Amino acid sequence: MSTARLKRAMGSRLFWLGFGLLLGLPQIADGVRYDLNGELFFGVGMVLLGIRGFLRPVVIGRALRMKADSEADTIGSPKLIGALSLAMAAFIVIGAVLKVLSRP
Repeated sequence: MSTARLKRAMGSRLFWLGFGLLLGLPQIADGVRYDLNGELFFGVGMVLLGIRGFLRPVVIGRALRMKADSEADTIGSPKLIGALSLAMAAFIVIGAVLKVLSRP
């Protein structure tokens, strides 16, 4: 991995990584502590969102201008990014469903 790729959009990379970790780690801790599967799955999905956002960040300014992201900003292969995206979505949806189903 070249440092030039890592430096591109570093603020956005750190934002998405922090966002995923900030929302995911407490959910994982609650899921483990209280044996709540919904929180655990949702937390893992949010951590995966942070990792995916770090590897291929969504730069807010570009998104608002409807400008396509550059492939040069991506770290890792498209297959890796795709697999992370699918796993992230599956964990978040399963976690949300389990949260709703476990409510009294």
